[in-house]
Amino acid sequence: MLKSGRMSMANYKTVLKLCLMCLVMFVAIACIEEIDTTSFTFEKVLVVDANISDQAKAHEVHLTYTSPIDGTADGSSNAASGATIWVEDDLGNRVDFTEQRAGFYLSPDTFAGEVGRSYTLLIITNEGNKYQSSFEKLVQAPEVSAIYNKFAIKPLGQKAIATPGVQFFIDVEDDSQSTQFYRYEWTDAHQVVVPYPKKYETTIIYPGGMTDPIYILDPFNTDVSECYRESRFDEVVLASSASNSNRELREIPIFFSEASNFDVTTKYSIEVTQRAISVQAYSYYRKIELFNESNGSLFDKQHGAIVGNILSMDSPDEKVLGYFEVSGASSKRVFLEPSQLDEKVMDYVVRTCEEYDVLEFEGDLNSFYKANGVPEILLGDELLKRAFYEVYDYDPLNDTKFLAHRLCIDCRNRGSIGKPDWWQ
Repeated sequence: MLKSGRMSMANYKTVLKLCLMCLVMFVAIACIEEIDTTSFTFEKVLVVDANISDQAKAHEVHLTYTSPIDGTADGSSNAASGATIWVEDDLGNRVDFTEQRAGFYLSPDTFAGEVGRSYTLLIITNEGNKYQSSFEKLVQAPEVSAIYNKFAIKPLGQKAIATPGVQFFIDVEDDSQSTQFYRYEWTDAHQVVVPYPKKYETTIIYPGGMTDPIYILDPFNTDVSECYRESRFDEVVLASSASNSNRELREIPIFFSEASNFDVTTKYSIEVTQRAISVQAYSYYRKIELFNESNGSLFDKQHGAIVGNILSMDSPDEKVLGYFEVSGASSKRVFLEPSQLDEKVMDYVVRTCEEYDVLEFEGDLNSFYKANGVPEILLGDELLKRAFYEVYDYDPLNDTKFLAHRLCIDCRNRGSIGKPDWWQ
């Protein structure tokens, strides 16, 4: 017996690797001919991804090598391990970086750059090759004045499908003490609290010779009522106030999130970090953006190798990819209830746990999932709907199963157990 009722969180590092294409020379071929990869000349190049700021934390330097265009190398096999890396300021003070895993080197977590000082990155690879960046001055970053959101529809995916969602912006009221050139990073997190945390777990078995499964219900003792889903930036976001006489930054677009990401979100948080960078760093990242705008064809016009501020001390003509960024940084975090999003966004948020009723079912679960007794004209839709349901509670006295949409009974379907340390 069935009863129905309602109960009350193209990228920068990828582009660096793509720059390898600019170092490849290939012969002219007709567009209908298969590319002969043996005609390519491969040059192994060091790739450096490094930045420091005036925030006290473990700053990271990531070293890799480019791989052949027809290679299948992963990140670990391309890693430049065993290097000696340190940062020096213009007074000769040195901070050493320690390799934590292949190709990833970290400073002490107490290290923070000093505003007004200039810094250089020095590298000695495992093979003994020496590299050094130019000296970069650390300039203080202004505070982010506000983080806010507006409804937007953006084309997403390879087919550029129009997708409704929320666009996050920031304002900076005064950058008169800074560089006028900025790069942005963001992290966000969704708090997922389910309304019907499961107390029973279903195990499905298929005894020999039987076509229908047997559903076994056992008590479930893990707390899956609350989870968190975190994500972080994967693209270059830049801004400049150089052409603005009042030295303000207004409505800088930081991040777009699809409305569907908020379907089971109870609370949401986003943190934006603003990095004050040099004009040279800004120019470098703009070239990265232009490179990323290419459609990726081997026959596109190439912009040339995007060379940063790191040079070989042994061979001045050697190409080195990447940039050592020195920046002042300021961060701002906000916490939002879904109701605090632009009200137009909420028109596109599917309220899963409200739209799928809680169901009570007495009897064999095979009968439930087969939708026995449902008129044939409704059977297709009902089978599709019931496939989303799982048992979250059980009354053994009268064999009543309580079922709800799986997103509404186990928060692990949309996140991970464990509250972030910074969560309020």
